Amino acid sequence: MLGTGCGATEPDGTSVVSDVLERSVSELRESLGRPWSLPIPGLAAAATVGPDGRPGVAASGSSDPPGARPLDVRDRFHIGSITKTFTAALILQLDQERRLSLDDPISTWFDFPGGNRITVRMLLGHTSGIADFTDDPGYRAKQEPADLISIAARLPPVFAPGESWAYSNTNYTMLGVVSEQVTGRSWGEEVEARFLTPLGLTDTYLWQGRARPRTVDGSRVACGAAGEPDCDPARSGLALIPIPDGPDWTIAWSAGGLVSTPADVARWMRALVAGNVLDSRRRALMTTATPQSIAALRTLPAFGNLRWTGAGLGLFRYEVERRGTGWGHEGLIDGFTANAAHMIDAGMTVAVTSNFQMTDSFTALGEIVAALPTG
Repeated sequence: MLGTGCGATEPDGTSVVSDVLERSVSELRESLGRPWSLPIPGLAAAATVGPDGRPGVAASGSSDPPGARPLDVRDRFHIGSITKTFTAALILQLDQERRLSLDDPISTWFDFPGGNRITVRMLLGHTSGIADFTDDPGYRAKQEPADLISIAARLPPVFAPGESWAYSNTNYTMLGVVSEQVTGRSWGEEVEARFLTPLGLTDTYLWQGRARPRTVDGSRVACGAAGEPDCDPARSGLALIPIPDGPDWTIAWSAGGLVSTPADVARWMRALVAGNVLDSRRRALMTTATPQSIAALRTLPAFGNLRWTGAGLGLFRYEVERRGTGWGHEGLIDGFTANAAHMIDAGMTVAVTSNFQMTDSFTALGEIVAALPTG
């Protein structure tokens, strides 16, 4: 089933953007699912083209895999690490308000090995060298942030603070704790007050163990877990497993706990990269790749027509063939993938969400960006 919304409108009333999204989503469900010998269970997308464009939306597949309840454009998905862009914006606003400094050491707020040499800036840019708590098999679902930070403290650092770049969920769990200590309010309350309400992101919420209406189930194929075959390379003939309650949905919190729609995600990414969520100085910090990230990502292979070529303080630099440069973030969490970017050179914003953990969201994003008319 396909669902459509408003986009760049032709005289006959059809939506050019939504028409492109419909075709792309339908085709990508087939092409990206082929390695697994099944269509992607559910895929949705939203896009805005041009400075005054209205969003187009499309959805195809099932909202309850392996069931057959049709996916709708109003359905909500877990968006994983796209949540980190909200956390980064919150911390940068606190710096803008002079309630903290990006050069403050994390020892200001909690004890951590070498914390006097690790700064807020390093957490934002993944240059802290702090290990990812998810690399320790001892972490458990529903642990508190303090427990996760303690796990990371027991792991050896990946490198000395500031010397290189490595993605770590611990960095953004720490930033959530920092925000709460600085503001005296929960991370979720701050995100709601600063971003969700002012921007009208009414379909976005923090997962706290209970689904709000129109939140879809996730899915994966039977590989990668204990007792299952490896997922790389992709294998055919594996069972499709529903995920109605992912073990990491709560623990992800400020690093990956938000639920949203592609339309809300696209609206957010456009406001963050091209709007006034931040002043020009802080926006530049998000959209300027650090030398450490450029060096670390130099050898990363392309995802189809899209390359991941650097990272700023909370956003990643995407380069799409014949569409230029953009800034965005991806998300991967139990049963779901997501990706979104505001393509500066092409004048468009695109968000993709899927309720299938094996969906290549980078390739999906790049293909949709390439198919849309430039703004």
